[in-house]
Amino acid sequence: MLPEPTAPADAPPGCPPGLQFIPRSRRTTLIHSTHTSLGTGHPGINGTLSLLQQRFWWPRMAADIRSYVQGCRECAMSKNPCHLPSGKLLPLPIPNRLWSHLGVDFITDLSVSGGCTCVLVIVDRFSKSCQLVPLPGQPTALDTAECLFNYIFRYYGLPEDIVSDRGPQFTSRVWRAFFKRLGVTVSLSSGYHPQTNGQTERKIQEICRFLRTFCHSHQESWSQFLGWAKYTQNSL
Repeated sequence: MLPEPTAPADAPPGCPPGLQFIPRSRRTTLIHSTHTSLGTGHPGINGTLSLLQQRFWWPRMAADIRSYVQGCRECAMSKNPCHLPSGKLLPLPIPNRLWSHLGVDFITDLSVSGGCTCVLVIVDRFSKSCQLVPLPGQPTALDTAECLFNYIFRYYGLPEDIVSDRGPQFTSRVWRAFFKRLGVTVSLSSGYHPQTNGQTERKIQEICRFLRTFCHSHQESWSQFLGWAKYTQNSL
């Protein structure tokens, strides 16, 4: 979802074939519109550069984009601190097909928006695609299983494994018994290292960053932006 430049410009020597040269006067505007649009969701330096390099070129392009993104006020306000855990983490098995191995977790304690205060986040560990399900509150184990059926299983079939944190939905007898009968393994992330479900954790951080960026002044509207958050996660 890149913006259209307003007019072509004569390319200097060194411009790769097939890419449009952008003159100095229009570079900041192009970087801004690409970086801040709903369809891109304030990606980082590499993400913004990758988007622009699909169609455009100018000298010192990477340096200009780095300078702009590092100075983006919205990105600075919504950035997550990142601390590495101590000790060693054991990687999860690598899936060999779509939606065969899932990571699930919740975004909770959100402002009421469209009657919802919670989001179920379901991540396909093979493709890193996600499904986001807004909910009025934290569901029971059975309600969570029903969401998985309605949004994932009915389209992609049953998975082999579901990894989650140690929330009450995922440690309940109902959850374990339900999936045992279906032949689906349920795995819990380590209590000492919740990052063993790291792909889902990172996805949640990115979704929360997106929502903070676009809803910081009107937090009750986050449900209207959830579809855009999913789009940026699944398409960029």
